[in-house]
Amino acid sequence: MGLFSKKTVRELTEAEEKQIKDEMRKQILTKSENDILMIKQIRDLTNMNVGEAKGLFNQFRSELYDSMADKK
Repeated sequence: MGLFSKKTVRELTEAEEKQIKDEMRKQILTKSENDILMIKQIRDLTNMNVGEAKGLFNQFRSELYDSMADKK
């Protein structure tokens, strides 16, 4: 057979599903914690209030996502 031979699709076991969801949960929490730390860093460097720092953080994130999309 070729490189693209069809493989049988199966359902995840409960244990596999739990493991994947646990890892996703950790990644979501880590991302949230990292976002908070970056906002705090912006606030500390600029003396902005939290709302202003969060706005700047979101602006930077949008710019980064846009530049990444442009490269595709």
